Amino acid sequence: MATIISVINYKGGTGKTTTVLNFGAALAKKNKKVLLFDFDCQCNLSLSKGLKKPEKHLGNILMKKATVEESVFKLDTFSIVPSVENLLDYEFAISNEPGREFITKEFLEPVKDLYDYIIIDCPPSLGLLAINSLVAADYFIVPMQTENFAFIGLDHIMSATQKVKDRMNPNLQIAGILLVKFAYRTKFSQAVISNILANEQLKDKIFDSYIRQDISVMESPAFGQTIFEYAPKSRGAKDYHAFANEFLKKYGKTKKEA
Repeated sequence: MATIISVINYKGGTGKTTTVLNFGAALAKKNKKVLLFDFDCQCNLSLSKGLKKPEKHLGNILMKKATVEESVFKLDTFSIVPSVENLLDYEFAISNEPGREFITKEFLEPVKDLYDYIIIDCPPSLGLLAINSLVAADYFIVPMQTENFAFIGLDHIMSATQKVKDRMNPNLQIAGILLVKFAYRTKFSQAVISNILANEQLKDKIFDSYIRQDISVMESPAFGQTIFEYAPKSRGAKDYHAFANEFLKKYGKTKKEA
């Protein structure tokens, strides 16, 4: 049965989509069956794999016009359910549905046995689709740049996820905070890390792995490639490989559990 992971940060430009793409690819390289979901109306994850204005997309699933299985695009290494530019229209359309926060959990249920990992790229907000992803998830990952105001944003995320855990998904856990575009020697980096380590709830939740600044990581989606395809010997490829290893060591299932 799939482990469902929500990758979330309500701020834009935090490396969220890049992390979903390359974390998913790293797991797939380890022979895991991976399904990625694009929950963002900016469609960056979808566009990174050449899925522009797809006929099959998340909006149809939300409206019960298609199933997940009917909406999956199977790529060489992993599969993806793309987003669409007017996704906010679909989000609005389900906003008055009874139990609207559980829609994603419901439509994922039939496909959970088909994959090892389902990874959701959340929108840069804490709206209905982001809440849906958290209600469905086993874990959430927070990619975070070590920059000004980053810790304030983290407080908002932790508050929202705790409410979801208390009210709708008691099994939800934070897998960890992944530092991206990381440069340890900067004052901002050191200050952000110090603030996290001073927080009793978060001090043990920073992944040991981190994603260093690397132009290859930024360039690869523009060429429709993961970092492993675009620059397999780059720092970014090494860092996402190390991150996948750490995640599997901490949260990966044994054959018996799977």
